[in-house]
Amino acid sequence: MSASGAEPVAWRAVLTGPNAGLFTILCFGVWLNAADSTVIATLLPPIIDDIGGEALVSLTYVFYRLANIVALCCGALVAQSVGLRGAMVVCSLTVALGCFVSAITPSMEFMLVGRAIQGFGGGMLVALTTIGATKLFPSHYTPRIMAAISAVWGASAFLGPLVGGIFAEFGYWRLGFWAFVVQALLLAIALRWILPPDQKVEAKQTRLPWRRLGLLSAAILSIAFAGLETESPGLIAVLCAFGAIALAYFLRLDRDAPDTDRLLPRAVTDLGHTAGQGLGVIFLIATGGIAFTVYGPVLVSKIHDVGPLAAGYMIALESVSWTLGALFFSGVAGRRQVYLIRAAIWLLGIGGAGLALFVSSGPVWLIPVFLFLMGLGFGACFGHILQNCVETVPTEDKERAAGAINSVQIIGYSLGAAICGIAANTVGFGDGATPETARAAADWMFVVMLPILGAAILLVHRFPGRGVSEAPAP
Repeated sequence: MSASGAEPVAWRAVLTGPNAGLFTILCFGVWLNAADSTVIATLLPPIIDDIGGEALVSLTYVFYRLANIVALCCGALVAQSVGLRGAMVVCSLTVALGCFVSAITPSMEFMLVGRAIQGFGGGMLVALTTIGATKLFPSHYTPRIMAAISAVWGASAFLGPLVGGIFAEFGYWRLGFWAFVVQALLLAIALRWILPPDQKVEAKQTRLPWRRLGLLSAAILSIAFAGLETESPGLIAVLCAFGAIALAYFLRLDRDAPDTDRLLPRAVTDLGHTAGQGLGVIFLIATGGIAFTVYGPVLVSKIHDVGPLAAGYMIALESVSWTLGALFFSGVAGRRQVYLIRAAIWLLGIGGAGLALFVSSGPVWLIPVFLFLMGLGFGACFGHILQNCVETVPTEDKERAAGAINSVQIIGYSLGAAICGIAANTVGFGDGATPETARAAADWMFVVMLPILGAAILLVHRFPGRGVSEAPAP
């Protein structure tokens, strides 16, 4: 029996009858964003060969993820203003526009514009899909719908690099973006046809925190643009320092904001609290574990002559191991959760060390082994960290803590990509993607990530700290 006293809904009720169309359309929206966010990884090698822009590789990821963050904050307000159907149609058309810009781009600078547009449209689709899952179905359907959406997300993250790898393998990278233009247009048509009209949503936020979002964007972009400056160490240091100060000021402003406007739980800056420790660990492992997703396909292509499709399989393997880790260890409870989380972060550290040793020198077959360990570690600990964070914050912060873990993860990914850009371009990768510069970039990039993963290992050994509410063992 569920908490409400109703029997759990059967999958047949979700997948057949009048609900089938709504369910399918929500899953299509999840696929579009999740696959589009990862397809760029394996399209980058032929893109660089065609239009150049080696120095801007990290920015293709940073721009997409920053736009994601802003869009996630806008979702409820947009749905409140124009209705769920209208908002989702506009978001689909926005993704189509971004993919169109990327498909016809003559340079990497225009590619960045396209990726930012895609990131905004896709991020808002994610927010609206979550709203739709709770508003378009009876409440007792929610666990089934969210489980299915999570499965589609995992499959999409797995297939995205492979789809990109297929187009890249035959030199048709522009067709990869055209394929997403067509899919986004089809989604807009389907939404207009299937979703009921006037599904407006009550938003708890009354205004967007533009000041804090601007500070967060400035922090990450200043570090990202530091990677474009290869001749002035002093300017690199100034930009990085400004980024660190802006990020700290963002956290302070958000902590002191009214409850209706805060983006993160108050405990996020308290490393003596379980929620602060958990979110800190998520931030560190996201920052330290993103290097291969951003640069890996380009590096193994230049160093080891690995094709885009094979690189796609490497990234897809990390997604598969994440899913396996989440499923296999989901039943762990009580004090064993803490031991599992600590062991999982050590797996991430071992995986990061292996990439630092073998991406540059080989053998190539060892690279997927360490990617598998990293994905397994992340998947094994993510849900348990989320549970502890939500359980140990005050009631008014529980929803915010649940959403914050994804926001903190995306911020970590963006910051990690920016740091990778500094490491790669400082050793000359931005001046030309040759085997020599790629090897130098790999030597430095993954080594720079090790202290960040090391900090996560140190922090997780304080977990759980003050405020822990241990789940009972079965």
